[in-house]
Amino acid sequence: MRTSFYLAVPIMMLLSITQSAIIARYPLLGFVPQLSFLVALSWGLLHDVEEGVTWAFVGGFFIDLFSVTPTGVTPFVWMIAILVVIQLSQIFPTSRYIMPTISGALGTLLYIAMQVLLLSLFGYQSSLETVIALLPLSILHGILILPVYWLMYTLLQRIRPRRVSF
Repeated sequence: MRTSFYLAVPIMMLLSITQSAIIARYPLLGFVPQLSFLVALSWGLLHDVEEGVTWAFVGGFFIDLFSVTPTGVTPFVWMIAILVVIQLSQIFPTSRYIMPTISGALGTLLYIAMQVLLLSLFGYQSSLETVIALLPLSILHGILILPVYWLMYTLLQRIRPRRVSF
């Protein structure tokens, strides 16, 4: 187990509490952004798939504690979405602008689709209009992931500077 797991628990707990208590009351363009998802995806893009999936599990678990969905649905769909997106991002050239934007939008589309399918198996009804209404959330996540990604990148550069060898 890596040390980032011990960092993920308090960060994701604080983000989940902030999201359910504050951000849910002030939606952005009519949507409540999933900051925990964006942080987990950013962490995975900056490190590797294993750490991104670990952060997605922790963040999804804490989000499920504050939601009415069955416990385990959110971590499951977040883990799969982040796994797929990070694997796809490793195929393409790295970019600090384009790749996080595409990853945020694609990851959101994947987790919304999987969540709707999984919740329908549990008997939750959702209409096509609801799913279509959530699609602009992927655009919002594509935009919002940039400051999250850059903040995490900057913090990692400060915490773990590159070793210079001669």
